[in-house]
Amino acid sequence: MALESALLTFDLLFTIFRPNYFNQNDVGLKDPLTEAGIYPMPLGPVGISTVDVRDIAEAAAIALTTPGHEGRVYNLNGPDIVSGLGAAAIWSEVLGKEIKYAGHDMDAFEKQMRANAPAWSAFDIRMMFQGYIERGFVAGEGDLETLTTLLGHAPRRYVDFARETAVAWQADSLAPGLPAAA
Repeated sequence: MALESALLTFDLLFTIFRPNYFNQNDVGLKDPLTEAGIYPMPLGPVGISTVDVRDIAEAAAIALTTPGHEGRVYNLNGPDIVSGLGAAAIWSEVLGKEIKYAGHDMDAFEKQMRANAPAWSAFDIRMMFQGYIERGFVAGEGDLETLTTLLGHAPRRYVDFARETAVAWQADSLAPGLPAAA
């Protein structure tokens, strides 16, 4: 928010995008999902509005190439509110096997994050997810309609992303050594 305040203070042209949890964050969960049968992200019981990175890119391209976006703030959220249990259910459906939600043991989550990130980053990510657990992070009134109007079509759904990802994972396992499908 400090950066947004600075933009408003100075006489600059700007468009602000505030994307929520990226669907594609979950591409990296192949091993926990397919091998361990666990959805490990602590999304909590309330859930979060996810957004597809392709919709973010498309929104940015539109804002950069068409007039009327100067001084606008766009909260970028897709149509789904995904909780931890909800994500596990979606992955169970698309993978055809039971996927359990790992829950939200934040000490264990932070420890796992520290294996791949600096301690300050692991703590920061923990705090972000702690907010998801306590309050959720759902789209505000009008956010979905605003993004739909900007894109000219409905934003992509998390379940469709999960289906596409499962198909790509299966194709990768059938043709090892080839680049992953996007």
